[in-house]
Amino acid sequence: MTQPLPFIWTGEAFQPVNRHWARKCDERFIVGETYTLDEVYVRSSATHAHYFATLHDLWQSLPEHLSEQFPTEEHLRKYALIRTGFHTMTQHACKSAAEAGRLAAAIRPYDTYQLVTVKDSIVTVYHAMSQDYRSMDKKKFQDSKEKVLDWCSALIGAEPEEQGRAA
Repeated sequence: MTQPLPFIWTGEAFQPVNRHWARKCDERFIVGETYTLDEVYVRSSATHAHYFATLHDLWQSLPEHLSEQFPTEEHLRKYALIRTGFHTMTQHACKSAAEAGRLAAAIRPYDTYQLVTVKDSIVTVYHAMSQDYRSMDKKKFQDSKEKVLDWCSALIGAEPEEQGRAA
């Protein structure tokens, strides 16, 4: 995915906001060619910073018995993304529960941020969705931000509003 380019609607045409972006358009587009335009709501850096600052505060407030499960705030964030539905999922069907256990044991070390579960002979691997600017638009990021912060607040027994004000 390429970086979105900022334009101004003049009432007749979309124009790059300045010369820098006009040069980027010249590098990327062919004059006279037809392109499909779609609106992308880019989130602000302020909401991005607020999210990570609040998440850091929540991580520092974890009870000691959870510190081993979440050794970094990145572990906490990715686990919360998975638990709140912002994940991809891959399932592997095995011939037996024993084989599923062996497969899960082999898969787990590859990524410390993934969640691997076994149910009967099915191994399910969850990976958190990326929250970078290119992967999540403003609306989806805001939704994930709220759900992750609410989930983390519930984990430590804090009200989500308290954490928002503290950050």
